[in-house]
Amino acid sequence: MTNVRGPDTPVVDVTAPEEAGNIDFDRLRAGRLARLQEMMRSHDLPVCLFFNPANIRYATGTDVMGVWTAGTFARYCVVPAAGSPILFEYKGSIHVSETIAEDVRPAYMWQFGGNQTLESVREWAAEMRSLLRELGLEHEPLAVDKLDTPGFLALQEEGIRVLDSSPATVDAREVKTPEEIDLFRLNGRIGDEMLAEFEAAIRPGIREYELLAVLGDALLRRHGEFLFTRLVASGQNTNPWMSEAHDKVVEEGDLVGVDTDANGYEGYVIDVSRTFLCGDTPTSEQKEVYRAAHECVAGMVELVEPGMTFEEFAHRAPALPEQYKEQRYPAMVHQAGLEDEGPGIPYPDDDRGPRRIMPDREIRENMVLCFECYTGEVGGPFGVKLEDQVIVTDDGCELVCRYPFDAKLLG
Repeated sequence: MTNVRGPDTPVVDVTAPEEAGNIDFDRLRAGRLARLQEMMRSHDLPVCLFFNPANIRYATGTDVMGVWTAGTFARYCVVPAAGSPILFEYKGSIHVSETIAEDVRPAYMWQFGGNQTLESVREWAAEMRSLLRELGLEHEPLAVDKLDTPGFLALQEEGIRVLDSSPATVDAREVKTPEEIDLFRLNGRIGDEMLAEFEAAIRPGIREYELLAVLGDALLRRHGEFLFTRLVASGQNTNPWMSEAHDKVVEEGDLVGVDTDANGYEGYVIDVSRTFLCGDTPTSEQKEVYRAAHECVAGMVELVEPGMTFEEFAHRAPALPEQYKEQRYPAMVHQAGLEDEGPGIPYPDDDRGPRRIMPDREIRENMVLCFECYTGEVGGPFGVKLEDQVIVTDDGCELVCRYPFDAKLLG
């Protein structure tokens, strides 16, 4: 039975940042759906089934408990290549999504069923068969973004052929609509404020997890949604990179690295890295490592040009000094949208396994790219992580966040 928004639907009050008043959210949602359905038709995918929260949001405009639902199969949507999506919502949250989506139905959930999983998932697969019949697509394949083993086996048992939806979702989401670009600019200001509060909190005696709390608080107070990593590290924990916030006490003279890794307002990613000095006087070694990372990121930002292939960019980007290559970041560039997106641009000479394949793609206007660089020698006492996020323009790029690099380390 379809649950359609009606006069008795409870009102869910959401307070938005002041700048959000300039964004046409109806156009945002309609524009994303139109791009998705265009790419579905281009890839000959008549109907898609999405469990990934970012894909559900892109198609329907709705998001419910994004962190929890990312690890479950509690909500999903079916999107035909023409017509309106059907959202299957977690039963307790139907009233939330009915404020945005027109066709909202209760979702089956089998994931925590134990011995009864098979019975529940078979009912779900039969519901999918019935829905395809309702859409006039009963004999068509179903393109899916992700599914667990019971779900996949149940669709097979039901005789539904499963395809990969990613050719359509990647092509749709990598070029942003005008309203998405406006949201990135809004979130860039949030990112600047997050970094300002983070840097101001750095002092001897504070612990890494306390700095992480500052970062998260700055995000949430500005109507951001969540941090998806805990990448705050200081001193020795900055080498190698990827240690997450722990109870280490920041000391005078430490380098303190942070990657914002946040879903900001309306779910769009804020992904910028900075490394700061705790104190006033950096060592010459700290300045040299910082300079190498800064030249790498700044050089990539300067290089951006629509029409350039990923492979050309990879070969023309600044080369890291030899002593930093062993611990360099896994990729030079990745994309961002409602989540960290791909495909990215790997280092063309990186022979650390497993092999990363260079995508046969080109940089396009209104892509959002993140340029990452880590410099730190193997066994060194510290390292530097820097990252800038940009919107590709018709003749270059525009920074999403404009928070400055540490002048003491650049001096």
